[in-house]
Amino acid sequence: MRSHRRTIATPLAAACLVALVALAAACGSTQGSSDTSPAGSGALVGPVWKATEVAGTAVPSGDAATEITAVFADGQVSGSGGVNRYNAGYETPSPDGISIGTIAATQMAGPPAAMKQEAAYFAALAAASSYSATADSLTLADDQGTTLVRFESVQPTALQDTEWHALAYNNGKDALVGVTAAGDITAVFAADGALSGNASVNRYSTTYTTSGASMTIDAAIATTKKAGDDKLMKQEAAYLAALPTTATYTIEGDELWLRDASGAAVAHYVAR
Repeated sequence: MRSHRRTIATPLAAACLVALVALAAACGSTQGSSDTSPAGSGALVGPVWKATEVAGTAVPSGDAATEITAVFADGQVSGSGGVNRYNAGYETPSPDGISIGTIAATQMAGPPAAMKQEAAYFAALAAASSYSATADSLTLADDQGTTLVRFESVQPTALQDTEWHALAYNNGKDALVGVTAAGDITAVFAADGALSGNASVNRYSTTYTTSGASMTIDAAIATTKKAGDDKLMKQEAAYLAALPTTATYTIEGDELWLRDASGAAVAHYVAR
């Protein structure tokens, strides 16, 4: 079974909170930005792009938790760097030209190899000056024509009837924290409006509704009554308390994000 765990470095918790709030607001709003993409660059905009190669090195496949993704829309590029969420403004000043601005990212820690890969990816984005996009592939290159990143498009996973496994959740202290390895958190959104899953120790069930990108989760959550490790019980309580604050959801490839009305992350899942 694949592991999808990430942890937040404790000394960076405050920085993580600031970055998460700013990043979520930027990802959830188009105010103050405009898509300067010229006609003919439409293939770039909209799809979820998954990186297959960064700086000449193939991106390892098979672990959705460390996938590198990008979505270009409304003058903003956002996604996962493999460990952290990121956001940056971009412009396309010519039919095949691109300029990506300063990158804002969360401050989560991950495996050394994934962190190194992420750093190379962010550097590649900053150096990009041209692109080539089709319906299925995207390539970013520098001003010498050297390929920096290769992507392939991916279809979003359906919200309903997918088993979503949480990577992180809001702990109620204004911080997004990684799920403890010993306590699996899951969510299944059924077509009939039922939401159920594992909360760490106990099973839970409630109902939900969606309208466009909006989501409401009923605060009346039923659970089984098992006792467990104190750390897991605290994780479970925080996760269940966070769920009803959900106001919107987004799916990027096989990742699901729940956010509250302010744009702050409530929970982050990956399909398995």
